[in-house]
Amino acid sequence: MTRNEVLKNLKGVICPVVTPFNRGGDVDEGFFRENLSRISGIGLAGILVAGSTGEAPYLAEHERLRLVEVARQAVKAPEILMVGTGLESTRATLKLSREAVARGADALLVLTPNYYKPRMDSAALVAHYRAVGAGVTRPVLIYSIPQFTGLDVDPATIGKLSRLPNVVGLKESSGKLEFVKAILAKVQRGFRVVVGAPSIFYDALCEGAVGAVLGVANYAPSLCVGLYQAFLHRHAEEARDLQQRLAPLGQKINLPYGVAGIKAALDVCGSHGGIPRLPLLPVSAPTKKQIAAALREANAGLAV
Repeated sequence: MTRNEVLKNLKGVICPVVTPFNRGGDVDEGFFRENLSRISGIGLAGILVAGSTGEAPYLAEHERLRLVEVARQAVKAPEILMVGTGLESTRATLKLSREAVARGADALLVLTPNYYKPRMDSAALVAHYRAVGAGVTRPVLIYSIPQFTGLDVDPATIGKLSRLPNVVGLKESSGKLEFVKAILAKVQRGFRVVVGAPSIFYDALCEGAVGAVLGVANYAPSLCVGLYQAFLHRHAEEARDLQQRLAPLGQKINLPYGVAGIKAALDVCGSHGGIPRLPLLPVSAPTKKQIAAALREANAGLAV
């Protein structure tokens, strides 16, 4: 896709896909391909490779780039291939971002640098994203997930970032609707805000967000896509029903168990989750049964 086509399609539900590992702890490309195949063509806006759900901090750079190559073979337009390329230094981020683009990335999701938190003020973040945006040919989105990074980026700073060339959007994963509303009031018109929490998906859309990057889309993609489509067609009652089904999945699976819970849910659904990479640990057998029960409850009465 051209850059303009990517921007046009940068809305809706993007699935941050998991990274399956084999028994030896290496990336299992076959399972990765099969997972992509199962969610292809069902209405997702695209996928995200090497996000938090994909265990990006535990992937070597060559593993991230190989996943991009594999995903590029499976993800076809108009679906977007987004890649997480944020590292701590601007130099390293630029290098990885350019290599991801060379392998077919349509858009780049760049995590806020956070190791030197006290120094990551507005000026530092603006300098970082200005350099990254200017240094790549594909659109850049900011990735803010303060519960992991410990870095809270204020709406005024995000407003400044929204005016940088080639910085086209933000994935905001705090799960705080009022914060999202404050951001939407500050950013430049046309700047795309997507959320990362299923609990606020519908409300965020109503406030002006253009979509979401949702871990639950790995194991409940039809619920996520259905909610977005219901919103687009102004079927408010249907959208609220799907929101009420999605929110408990986040509360019962994603929030308490993280990546391990999402991978267990994929296993329950017949896809390939498997175990996470150490030091993350898999969920227990009783927990997996609870996850299965949560999935049954969410899908009760639906044709799935």
